[in-house]
Amino acid sequence: MSSASQSVELLGQGAGYGILVGVGALFAGGMILTTKLLQRYLHENSNSTETFAVANRSVGTFLSASAVYSSWSWATELLWTSTMVYNYGIQASYYYGAGLAVQIAVMSVIGIHAKKKAPSAHTSLEIVELRYGRVGHILYLFLGLANNLLSCASMILGASGAISIIAGNLHPVASTMLIPFGVLLYTVVGGLKATFLTDFVHTLILLLVLCYLNTSVLTSDQIGGLDGLYNALVKKDGERYIEGNFDGSILTGKSKGALFFGLILTAGNFGLTVLDSSFWQKTFSASPRATVPAYLIACFFIFANVWPLGSIIGGASIVLEGTPGWPTYPREMTQYEIDSGFVLPYVLKQVLGNGGVGALLLVIYLAVTSTVSAQMISVSSILSFDIYKKYINPSAQNKQMIRISHISVVFFGLFCAAFSVMLHYVGVNMTWLGYFIPMIICPGVLPLIFTITWDRQTTLAVVAAPISGFIFGISIWLSTAYHYYGEVTITSTGGQLPALFGSLTSLFLPGVVSIVISLFSSQKFDWSQLQQADLIIADDTSIEEIVKNDGEVSSDINEKTSPVHTTVNDTGSKQEKPHQLSERELDFWIKISTGAAIFVLLITWVLWPLPLYRDWKFTRAYFKGYVTVSLIWLYSALIVIGIMPLYGGRHSIARIFKGIYRDFIKRS
Repeated sequence: MSSASQSVELLGQGAGYGILVGVGALFAGGMILTTKLLQRYLHENSNSTETFAVANRSVGTFLSASAVYSSWSWATELLWTSTMVYNYGIQASYYYGAGLAVQIAVMSVIGIHAKKKAPSAHTSLEIVELRYGRVGHILYLFLGLANNLLSCASMILGASGAISIIAGNLHPVASTMLIPFGVLLYTVVGGLKATFLTDFVHTLILLLVLCYLNTSVLTSDQIGGLDGLYNALVKKDGERYIEGNFDGSILTGKSKGALFFGLILTAGNFGLTVLDSSFWQKTFSASPRATVPAYLIACFFIFANVWPLGSIIGGASIVLEGTPGWPTYPREMTQYEIDSGFVLPYVLKQVLGNGGVGALLLVIYLAVTSTVSAQMISVSSILSFDIYKKYINPSAQNKQMIRISHISVVFFGLFCAAFSVMLHYVGVNMTWLGYFIPMIICPGVLPLIFTITWDRQTTLAVVAAPISGFIFGISIWLSTAYHYYGEVTITSTGGQLPALFGSLTSLFLPGVVSIVISLFSSQKFDWSQLQQADLIIADDTSIEEIVKNDGEVSSDINEKTSPVHTTVNDTGSKQEKPHQLSERELDFWIKISTGAAIFVLLITWVLWPLPLYRDWKFTRAYFKGYVTVSLIWLYSALIVIGIMPLYGGRHSIARIFKGIYRDFIKRS
């Protein structure tokens, strides 16, 4: 860390350790307790592999929507949004939201196809192995694990850097090693259901804090509301010139830097989502009827994270830097501070003081632990199902699989923390890593999407496509960096154009290669091979081990211990039979999700931004409407994403409290 950034202290180190250790322990204890309550009063068996890996494929609409929303609420997202608005102007936060929305819409398509064609799968790699055999499976095993490691490490790296600068220059190694600690505990005990529950709690707190931060900054005396922010930005327009923007303006939709950033981000995040089995597990875990609605709800509201934050706090960073009270005053921020995402905490320190910075510290921690938890479950599922059961012990039963899953969670948590420390010491920052990751993880995106959606893709195509994408993506990235900057270094390869050309090549070239190779073959894959595959791990835990309620065993326990034969909807009511939708119903949801994905793509990347990409600046009326609608979006997300899961699960909550009360009365 640079000496300049070391001179800034926002909060004391005690705040950092309080969050990392205190809140971590609190959440771990709370989630472990919740898992035990679910086991006792709702008969959910966390020692069942099906419960641990895919939550019995029974999660309802609003809880799934909250979990999906949380999956796209990364710690680096909050930091990066404000940074990119500072760098490229007001339009940058819009492109961040547009990229997120498209990815979620595409995952709804993938998810419902998987529900129809591979209803018993636990990971995306199981589907690859069933369709293409060992060679394809091993290749995508490498791509999937590399994706998990890089995405998890990038989140930890960005969050630990921010926590370190906020918390009295707490050493990044300390925060990097402590972040996974509490997550390990509740993830090992509760599995994916615990991850869903923590996702919900994290999302609720995140949205509450974002409502507070955005509203408080906008209405503060230093900003002066919508008119005050607009006036200050107009004044700054005459003092600061942004290269690539119309007239160098902050307030323009014509921003080359913002557009390039959005394209790089979208390409990279497609890799982070499609290649990451944890995102597939969210679809496997949702009940079939909840899958598409949950994803589309999250898709609609995901703008709430970045749109107001970038418009208000990103805009405030441009206005406030250089004024007395700015944490680095009288100097400007260093490039290290900007690239590491310190713009956001600096604004909050000046405007809201320690309370605002403390709230940010909390949500950064919650966001990164939510990501780490999902990654742990994903990797544990890959190591247990795709390596241990496939290649080491094909006859493995439930108890063996659970043991391997637990070991895998601990191993990956510690290994990822160590890998993040290594990245810190080689001088990699959040922005460089975000630009580099797409070259590694994007080559497998389109071939993997074709695996579940297109019956013509061949084994040769699925193997050759990502290899060609990786080779050409890296080559173009490095050669473009040398062309524009005359050298290949961390600095030159972190430039926008090399990252853009490399990312797009890595993402789209494999799709072209796969289509061309596949069309030379006339073979078509029979989807019934996936539908008939029996991948379920039978639960070998006795009923007495699952629930001991004063010697009484509920008559519905036999159904409850068979994960494929029971679902629980948002109201907590049991469904006695497997609720796999009919083929007609699944085809209906496939059409809905496909249409929605096309609609979202057209709206977010064509009909909305392109008319603004002209020689024009935001007028006062447009700017005020733009920011106001973003706040309406945020508060609506709080209601639908943050509060509705509580309403949806009210019957389950009531059953737990009744059970606790009944036990208390009996003992007293």
